[in-house]
Amino acid sequence: IDVARPGEEVEVTGIYMNNFDSLANKKTGFPTFTTLIEANHVHKRSEEFAMHKLTNEETAEIRRLARDPAITQRIFDSVAPSVYGH
Repeated sequence: IDVARPGEEVEVTGIYMNNFDSLANKKTGFPTFTTLIEANHVHKRSEEFAMHKLTNEETAEIRRLARDPAITQRIFDSVAPSVYGH
């Protein structure tokens, strides 16, 4: 209970189950399944990285990039360069 918060990376040990969703199948026209994982154990992986401290050089680079007026476009271009229309 309350081991992790949304957006944190976790490892889950448990039982994977899926069920055919006939109502969604009728709406979408293709097979749709609902997924359920009965978790026996949850390990939060992000704690492994929480201890990392930024160096002075990393902090300076982040500050330099923050002043770049085109940083938003640079991030978009680096994350999804092949997405049409962006």
